[in-house]
Amino acid sequence: MKIVKVNLGERSYNICIGTHVINRLPFLLKLNSPPPPIFVITNKRIRVLHGPKLQKLLNRIGEKILFHEIPDSETAKSFPVYIKTIKVLSGFAKKAKPLIFAFGGGVVGDLAGFVASAYKRGVPYVQIPTTLLGQVDSAIGGKVAIDIQEAKNIVGNFYQPKMVLCDLAFLRTLPEKEIRNGLVEVVKYGIIKDMELFLFLEKNVKEILRLNKKILEYIIFKSCFIKAKVVAKDEFDIKDARAILNFGHTIGHAVEAASRYAKSVTHGHAVALGMIASSLIALRLGILRESDCTRISALVQRVAPRGKIKGLRLKAIIDALSYDKKFIYGENRFILPEKIGKVKIVDGISDVLIKEVIEKILL
Repeated sequence: MKIVKVNLGERSYNICIGTHVINRLPFLLKLNSPPPPIFVITNKRIRVLHGPKLQKLLNRIGEKILFHEIPDSETAKSFPVYIKTIKVLSGFAKKAKPLIFAFGGGVVGDLAGFVASAYKRGVPYVQIPTTLLGQVDSAIGGKVAIDIQEAKNIVGNFYQPKMVLCDLAFLRTLPEKEIRNGLVEVVKYGIIKDMELFLFLEKNVKEILRLNKKILEYIIFKSCFIKAKVVAKDEFDIKDARAILNFGHTIGHAVEAASRYAKSVTHGHAVALGMIASSLIALRLGILRESDCTRISALVQRVAPRGKIKGLRLKAIIDALSYDKKFIYGENRFILPEKIGKVKIVDGISDVLIKEVIEKILL
């Protein structure tokens, strides 16, 4: 088992990475006696595949346990699902402070974390991400949120988990498209912070897609290490240090919102398009060399082959961009690459340039 510590003072926690690391849950989780009610937020697919295993382990920790299923799509991150979950939780955990488990992918983690942050003004929760995207990105850092129709993650908090368990064994049950979905975020880390990771990915995409255990553990560890260091510098995203994690997400989130969170548009696909678009903007502004832009685009497309998204309209994407949380004082804000391994914040990019690039890449 490898451990990455997210250093946040009294809110610090460990990310535990390894195959079958979930088996150590009873030893890693230190609870007071008597144990609290345990409320597991998951979806039907994950409960069928992995629920019995977690149930058996939780039975060694507590006596009162409830699995609560939410929809297996981005639509789960909505006010109706949030309110329903809170009502079920409040009925289950009367007169007690529960421990919440987020058991699933990024959607489950975001909703569960938001519920934990708000219920009784905050209760502890544990992240057990079952997707590559969750293990390398969304389960780490404490950003929890739900969506509205116009914009993704617009209602949320910063709320850190008690612990994150990244068990590689869960990845064996994922379809290849979900591995690619998470691998896009690993490519992001290489572009924003680690040239060596980028080079490693260029050489090992095939082995990653074959779920080579040693290589998977390496890229998950590197991704968690990079994000943990960035989050430790800027937990609440107020010093601009954490902003680099948004590379590709500005346009990516706008694409997701413009598609009305269609199941056919994965987060990874949208962010991949956003990273290519941002790299082209950087090229057009003279910030990025053409050779680096070409390499970024090539690797992104190997990981997430680019395809047109049916039904997208330029106006809908631009409208969604206007809701972006990263925009300040009425100006847009983008994270653009200067070279592979380094990015910068650029404000006030021409609307004409943004529209031209979006039309070229997405429409």
